[in-house]
Amino acid sequence: MRFIFYKILNLVIIFFAFLFLSLLSGCEQKRSDLQAGLNDKLNFNQLEYQTEFKNLFTAQNNSWNNIFKLEYFDTLRQYYAAREFKPLFVKDFEEKMFIDSLLIIFRNAVEHGLEPAWYNLDQIRNEFVNITKDGISSKERHAFLARTELLVCNSIIKYSSNMRYGVLNPNNIFLDSYYIPIPDSSKREIFEPLSQKNIIQYLVSIQPRSKKYTQLQAALKQCERLNNQDWKKIPVITKKIKLGDSDSSLIQIIKRLIILGFADSSYVENNYKMVYDSVFTEKVRRFQKANGLIDDGVINKSTIEKLNTTPKEYINKIKVNLERLRWFDYSDTSRYILVNIPDFKLYIFENGSEVLDINVCTGRKRYPSFEKKYLVYKQSKQWWLKPEDWETPVLFGHISHLVLNPTWTVPKSIMREEIATKVKRDSTYLKKANFRVYKNGSQINPSEVKVSELSSGSIPYTIIQNPGAGNALGKIKFMFDNPFGVYLHDTPTRAPFKYENRAVSHGCVRVEKPLQLAEYLLTSNSKWTIDYLKIEIGNKIENKASAEEFKQKRNELRKGSSYGVTTEVKLDKPVPLFIDYHTVWVDKDGIINFRNDVYKQDKVVLEELFK
Repeated sequence: MRFIFYKILNLVIIFFAFLFLSLLSGCEQKRSDLQAGLNDKLNFNQLEYQTEFKNLFTAQNNSWNNIFKLEYFDTLRQYYAAREFKPLFVKDFEEKMFIDSLLIIFRNAVEHGLEPAWYNLDQIRNEFVNITKDGISSKERHAFLARTELLVCNSIIKYSSNMRYGVLNPNNIFLDSYYIPIPDSSKREIFEPLSQKNIIQYLVSIQPRSKKYTQLQAALKQCERLNNQDWKKIPVITKKIKLGDSDSSLIQIIKRLIILGFADSSYVENNYKMVYDSVFTEKVRRFQKANGLIDDGVINKSTIEKLNTTPKEYINKIKVNLERLRWFDYSDTSRYILVNIPDFKLYIFENGSEVLDINVCTGRKRYPSFEKKYLVYKQSKQWWLKPEDWETPVLFGHISHLVLNPTWTVPKSIMREEIATKVKRDSTYLKKANFRVYKNGSQINPSEVKVSELSSGSIPYTIIQNPGAGNALGKIKFMFDNPFGVYLHDTPTRAPFKYENRAVSHGCVRVEKPLQLAEYLLTSNSKWTIDYLKIEIGNKIENKASAEEFKQKRNELRKGSSYGVTTEVKLDKPVPLFIDYHTVWVDKDGIINFRNDVYKQDKVVLEELFK
């Protein structure tokens, strides 16, 4: 799905936002002129209005709140009591222009993937319209106005919170796997909207406008238009379609690609026989790349499944990812590294622009029975019932230093799950794989390790793999502080980088091109260069002058940061790192990218968002 004109569209969105803001501000200023006389006609009485408003918060009126279920009812009771129950926004009967302006903002919540009904759109309109009904008493008119004020105030607080912080708090729905810092719920300034001089202007100004966010808003509109398209399911093919093949499903495939913006109708007109030629292949390859598939142009089952993604699925996915960007959108970070878990890629951004991307492998997804087994473990407290969790958590930190020729201390969980099995099959495995073993603080012969003890609740061993070609962490480790002991690292296992699904690790992030990442991090380093690093890890370099220079400096560079062959390289300035979870985004070429919900986190957010 291509967004050729997305830059222009962003400018248009911003222009109309400011135009809209100007019009609404003007409307507020003109309201008294446009509706002069309505207060006199309906006998508005300030004291009667304030009395009716205060009555809303009394016990006998709680039944009214039970109908509307206002989230901030109790909070607003305290707020209004402090101001002697003086209304804040809807001050009299002549507020139609303000109400109309406010309802426009709430109605446009759909552009953010939100439901206008969450902000009592119909209730506000109906209560305010009822004010002018014939044959009702003055008391009833003022009661309708009071309910309008309370509905408006509650909805303004809710809308403001949703725009500024998101509808959901990720710390509440991902209790053990979301560690990107967001404002504490208890410290969020929920009353800030109530102190604004121009609330309409404020509500427009707080809407997210980062590039990532506005691109997703445009993508949402694009996908909503797909709802009007014929979306018949393309039958799953029995064999792969390759270059030069003819197949009855090709016409359906090209039509779907046209709808999604990866092909134009002229291709069908000029290729009525529908042979899978090189032009058709290129269109499929672009679609595959945008959907995280192996972009070889071969049409297989996975390609057809992606082509059968429904507009509703596209829309829901975008709504979920708009919500994620309301939690955190990176707009205040000029230079950072982003690991996107579902994309299995590492990106480097500078001033909002992508400058580098590298394939990565992330942690394995939890198996289907994980939740049930974890619940049993929590209830029993028996360690052997605890299911292993290898999913890479959502994290924030700063890459502070590199470790060259690292050792690997094997976690107890990996000893139980993998090492025990390998030792059982081959008693010499630990020695062959270059491991040192310690028991009760003393080094022992690896052959003395007992499989039964590797599977126990209290494993008495410390197992460390020495630096070398077969070390599980490769030759470079990228370190940042986090509560899980997760880091980025090299690896001798290269095959998974070619996989479509690269969720294969134990939770850390394997980097396909660690030297490329290291070179970027060392660009502004005052002591170490990429040539020095290559020499230190045993790689050859062409620059003889650099080799000689490093030879002279090596002892000083390693002073205080060398542990045998293992060396730490501290960065002059730590670089922000985000390990995040995004399944939809618009790339630098303006193409909407979709990825599989590898950890089923989209499912959780969607269910909570529209519960």
